[in-house]
Amino acid sequence: MISFLCESRKPCRAFACALLVVFQASCSQTLVDRAIDARGGALESYDKEVDATVVAGVPGEWTWSLAYRVPESFRWTLPTLGEEQRLLFDGTMARHQLGGATLPAVKGDGDVRSQAQWFAVTSLDVLRDPRVSWRELDRDELPPGASAGLRASFADIPGSFELFFDDRGLLSRARGTVALALIGKGVLDARFSDYRAVDGYQFPFAGEYYLDGAPLMRERVRRWVPNAPALTAGAFSVQ
Repeated sequence: MISFLCESRKPCRAFACALLVVFQASCSQTLVDRAIDARGGALESYDKEVDATVVAGVPGEWTWSLAYRVPESFRWTLPTLGEEQRLLFDGTMARHQLGGATLPAVKGDGDVRSQAQWFAVTSLDVLRDPRVSWRELDRDELPPGASAGLRASFADIPGSFELFFDDRGLLSRARGTVALALIGKGVLDARFSDYRAVDGYQFPFAGEYYLDGAPLMRERVRRWVPNAPALTAGAFSVQ
C-alpha cells in the first residue's frame, strides 16, 4: 500500500504526515490522560454500593454507599443498628448525621480532607486540577506487577498519594495517608481488581485494603453508577 501511495509524491507525503500527527498525538498524552482514557473517559461523579469484610478496627460484615463528585465532594452512608450514619462533605464544610440527629456543619478538618482527597485521586480526574501536582515514577519506584505509576500531592495539604497502573492502563493500586473514623490514621494501601464495563467505563468490583501494612478489609462492589444525574453540586450541600 505504501509503495502504491509513493508512486505520487503528494499522496506519499500526506500519508507520512498523517502517521506523524498520530504519533505526536500519542506522545503528547500524559500518564494521567492515558489512564483516564483507559478507564473510559472523564468522570464527573459516581455512586457505588459496597459489601465489605472488615478485619480491623470494627470487624464484621458491613454494607455502605459512597457518592463522589469532582473535585472533592463526597457522601458516605453507613447503616448501623437500624439507623444510618452519614458524613457529607461539600469540599469545604462537613456535616455528620447520626440517625435522626443532624450535627451542626463544621469546616472540614484534615481527617475529612484526607478521605476526600483519597476519593479524588483514585477517581483520577482531579489530577488535571492545577491545585494538584504529580510526577511519573521511575521504573525502579514501581511495585511488582505495575507498568506505570505516579506520585501526586495537593497544594494546600501536606503528604502525597501514589497511584499504580497495570499494562492496560487501569488503576491497580493506590496508597497514601488517610484518617478513617473509628479505626485510625495511617498509610492506606488498596489493590483493585475484577474490572468490569459499566456504561462505557471500566470499574473495579473488588478491592483489598491494608492500613500501615496490616489487613484492613476486603471490598466487593455491588453497583457502580457513573455520572449519576442526581449527583449535582447541590446534592452535597451541608446547608
